[in-house]
Amino acid sequence: MGNMLEMKQIRKEFSGVPVLNGVDFAVGEGEIRALLGANGAGKSTLMKILCGVYHATSGDVLIDGRKAEIKNPLQAAENGIAIVHQELSMIPPLTILENFFLGKEIRKHGLLQKAKMREEYFRVCDELDFHIDPDVKTRDVSVAKQQMVEIMKCIHANARIIIFDEPTTSLTDDEKKTLFEVILKLKQQKKTIIYISHILEEIFLLADTVSIMRNGDMVGTFPKAEMSIPIISEHMSGKKYVEGQRLTSHCKKDEKPLLSVEHLSAKNGTKDVSFDVRPGEVVGLAGLVGAGRSEIVRSIFGADTKTAGRILVDGKEVKINHPAHAIAAGIGLIPEDRKREGVILKHEIYKNATLIQLKKMRSMGMLQTAREKNYTEQAIKRLSVKVPSLTAPVMKLSGGNQQKIVVSKWLDDRMKVLIFDEPTKGIDVGAKEDIFRTVEEFAKAGMAIIFISSDLNEVIRTSDRILVVRGGQILKDVDNQNMTQKDIMEIILQ
Repeated sequence: MGNMLEMKQIRKEFSGVPVLNGVDFAVGEGEIRALLGANGAGKSTLMKILCGVYHATSGDVLIDGRKAEIKNPLQAAENGIAIVHQELSMIPPLTILENFFLGKEIRKHGLLQKAKMREEYFRVCDELDFHIDPDVKTRDVSVAKQQMVEIMKCIHANARIIIFDEPTTSLTDDEKKTLFEVILKLKQQKKTIIYISHILEEIFLLADTVSIMRNGDMVGTFPKAEMSIPIISEHMSGKKYVEGQRLTSHCKKDEKPLLSVEHLSAKNGTKDVSFDVRPGEVVGLAGLVGAGRSEIVRSIFGADTKTAGRILVDGKEVKINHPAHAIAAGIGLIPEDRKREGVILKHEIYKNATLIQLKKMRSMGMLQTAREKNYTEQAIKRLSVKVPSLTAPVMKLSGGNQQKIVVSKWLDDRMKVLIFDEPTKGIDVGAKEDIFRTVEEFAKAGMAIIFISSDLNEVIRTSDRILVVRGGQILKDVDNQNMTQKDIMEIILQ
């Protein structure tokens, strides 16, 4: 099996700071290669160079043994390279069909051939066994469905080299199964697949070989048979692997609830939801994708309009019709979609870290930049955030470090309730541990925590109690004593 793709001595610097240190990377025709590394290891930068988003400082890209000129995404596409991005790239106001064909519209005599476009769209839907209304606005569908459309676009491009960058983070088990079947079909068609994921179980299911990066260097490429989770973790971090333990409970069971939700209903499908969270308690929300977990917490936070019910903080009812009301009441939210709702990507790191702290950052009515930067320096040290400088835009950070900047906004003693909605989505093992440690710190400080994750192991590991959700309702409120994934799934499917 010859190498379809070779990247030789790829170097990349940003503002003089090395990010890739002469990386060699080669993948064979018909091979599924897992590309792994901690957030900031350089794997996304390497792939963006391959896709023409970034230009390498030096080095060559060869396809079928011939040097390829890839200065922009169009040239990458012309060379048969396509990518399914970790961060969604569709335009929210456009319809699904418009996003699907964006820049590749079918025209005849200058006129859009909408019937032909719809025919092509439904053909790919049938191939994936996944169907979504092509006329619905993209902003009105879930992150999971948007991700599937990204995958459909990639498959429709009929590329020879396909990069999947965290494609399953928002997919249900059935959607994942469909995706894996498609990837294996592509392998049979001699497509070259580069698969990036922090879900290591997927690597063992799909990959033929595994390449691991660390700190801008290629550690090595290994047969999948030689890999295990401890070995991969040690190559990624350079440290001895230690399996994560259950978080220590800091729940103050004898104290009154810090957050009470009573008969909450909302336009987003939340139905008659009631529960309490005590000081230091972590309450997990478990359920399948689309179960309504995020909708419940968005209703609490005022991001979606509630139609009935009461919310009490520290025993006092609070009127929340807008996120600003929630923040004023001491409720914070780390949203599922950090790119669109958690940070302002083009703004500096220190400005993002202090977004809800602006009153504390003022003196005589003027923002004090030195005060903002001091707060940010303490926050990034506490959360182990890797940043080139405080003035760098957040978009320059890896996904895991972006997530930590989202968390940094809430390091404020005024906050009483903090909601984590899929906080580990698309981040590496080490960054996940930092997030778990932060959850425990907040709980230890006496905050009430709500924790949502599609990974049931994470919910089990972090939570004192688990609310099992389906159809916008709480099926069961269970004490997390020796709960297993099987126990939770049995409740979900009952």
